[in-house]
Amino acid sequence: MLVVIDGNGKVITLPNEVLDFDSTDIPPPIAASLEEAIKCHSSQCYKAAALMVRRVLEELCEERGAAGNNLKERIVALSSIIVIPQELISAADHLRLLGHDAAHIEAKTYQTIGEPEVRISIDLTKELLKGAYQYKGLLGRLTALQNVPTESGNAAPP
Repeated sequence: MLVVIDGNGKVITLPNEVLDFDSTDIPPPIAASLEEAIKCHSSQCYKAAALMVRRVLEELCEERGAAGNNLKERIVALSSIIVIPQELISAADHLRLLGHDAAHIEAKTYQTIGEPEVRISIDLTKELLKGAYQYKGLLGRLTALQNVPTESGNAAPP
């Protein structure tokens, strides 16, 4: 890895940092959109990344059947379809606004759309997707461990 400090004291690493993302059990179109957001983030294309995060929200709502006249209403409807903390639904609405600001010049909910805003939006989006798609697989793996035979050949006690 190469580290460069520019004239303003900003640290730049090459190759660019790429945030991790486990796409297990996430529908491919939704995973592809978040992967694109992550690539945009790593290329310092923060407005593009914010737009892709918003697209992930749109795709999540569509895939889960969350109805509404606009994304704000669909996010609210999503809370009755998937089991996630209410705080994550509120965060999803903030992500919607960040994507709106990235798309519209007149929108000013966020002062800037930079690395910190996009990083947290990607992190929150990953948590939404874990709640929507990945927790069942994780619980299944835990359950499978409970029924694994021990060295004596008997199943482990519950």
